Amino acid sequence: MDPTEFLKTAELLKTHTEQPHLRTSVGRSYYAAILFFRECLKNLGLEKKKHPSQQAHDFVIQCLRFSGVTEAVKASQYLKDLQQIREDADYHLERIFSQNDAEDTFVKAQKLINDFKQKMTKEKEKTLLNSALAHAKQKDWI
Repeated sequence: MDPTEFLKTAELLKTHTEQPHLRTSVGRSYYAAILFFRECLKNLGLEKKKHPSQQAHDFVIQCLRFSGVTEAVKASQYLKDLQQIREDADYHLERIFSQNDAEDTFVKAQKLINDFKQKMTKEKEKTLLNSALAHAKQKDWI
């Protein structure tokens, strides 16, 4: 499955006004983005092998952050922001989410994915892989 297909679900849910729909829209937007980048890393040959279910999101975000590639570093920052919004939607039930919150999260995730696809080159992918691989080894993730 292409993880960006989760954006279709997020798009459908963001049109509703009920909290469960809006919060789930936020979550699907985040998961579309984090899984897109996980698959990008995996396609480059970088996958978390040790305890794959532990720190899986941190693995993706940090590999991008320490990649030395501007687009990847920027992506890591946006993913961290999206992760915080998703955690608020999942765990902070006292917070009220609006359609604007769901729309904003959807647009950010969609733009993040599209910008990365457009700006990455084979040369940048090599740099990303080499630097991220070194970081992942240092963290004992692979």
